[in-house]
Amino acid sequence: IKRSELPLVPAYCITTHKSQGQTLSKVVIDLKLPNETNDIAVVYVPLSRVKRLADLAILRPFDYKVLLMKPSKSQITEMERLDQLFLNTRSRFPELFQ
Repeated sequence: IKRSELPLVPAYCITTHKSQGQTLSKVVIDLKLPNETNDIAVVYVPLSRVKRLADLAILRPFDYKVLLMKPSKSQITEMERLDQLFLNTRSRFPELFQ
């Protein structure tokens, strides 16, 4: 009898949206995006889930242009709204920001 083993490692996958706010120990991401995707979060969020570059692996070759993606007008508007909210909160509750 001849037997071959196949080494398996337990793993799971999650979406970009599910990973928001998490810090993951090791990440394998796929940056090959559909052509109609223009959301900067699709690229930024998975790249920013690990603390060290050594803990990040990119699954396959991708178009470098996805790293040059600019935020949409609605994303810029939302970032400005959040900045203003932060400034208002900091001015109302300065004791929390010392």
